[in-house]
Amino acid sequence: MISIRYFAPVPQLRQHVSSLYWFESQLTGFADLMRAELGQIRLVVAGEAVNSYDSGATRAGRGAVLQGPTTAPVHYRAAGPLSLFGIGLLPRGWAELVGVPADELADDAVNLADVLPPAAVARVLDALACAPNDETRCQVVNDFLLGLLDGNRHPAGWFTMLADEWLTSSPNPDVDWLVAASGMSARSVERLSRRLYGASPKLLARKYRALGAAVRLGTGEAQGWADAAGDAFYDQAHFIREFRSFTGLTPARFLAEAAPITRLTIARRRLLPDLPKLALLS
Repeated sequence: MISIRYFAPVPQLRQHVSSLYWFESQLTGFADLMRAELGQIRLVVAGEAVNSYDSGATRAGRGAVLQGPTTAPVHYRAAGPLSLFGIGLLPRGWAELVGVPADELADDAVNLADVLPPAAVARVLDALACAPNDETRCQVVNDFLLGLLDGNRHPAGWFTMLADEWLTSSPNPDVDWLVAASGMSARSVERLSRRLYGASPKLLARKYRALGAAVRLGTGEAQGWADAAGDAFYDQAHFIREFRSFTGLTPARFLAEAAPITRLTIARRRLLPDLPKLALLS
């Protein structure tokens, strides 16, 4: 009744797009809890979904939707059948494909045609609606993204490479390390982080520390909370509080009740062996 199939983008987009996916639900009602994640484009071919954010805001999603990076769990629900093509955006992809400062859309979603050329958005939606199979869908979306990327290079692309490595090379990212490695002032690093990742370095470090623990639990790499937490948290209470802030569940409930899309998303690493390290956590 629910299926999600993941695909790798073409090589030219590997630094911009984490993965592509085709999602279908034939259920009369569908709900999920999405952990904090990277920004996404969702091209809704059939149906309508609603995002409910931690702030209390709700955003209805039909047609082409641009979701900013999130720093808290998002409740996602749809009534009736739902079919959509999703595009996970790495921070460099956000900068060079979307261009809007990520912090302006963090924990929010807008109509994609409000940000990108409406005619191009309409064309990709029409082409997807007529696509007979996954191969054609992927070609339609890759061509759309390559058209957006053509000649568009962000001057701070180097920073996303540095920050991605910082967030994924340690279970407890150290903000002082990022500032020192960048060669910039703490204020400049904060400004770039917000523009490209949608959050301050301190909040990003907390987010990916918790998401890394969730992935280790979800894949069975960690056995129990202590193994997942390692030395990155003060104590069990601190670990549980941070884990719940970014996944919406305690570690115990996550193991027992993790929503279907969360489990399938974590399982991507077995399907896409070349998935960027940051995408493994989001």
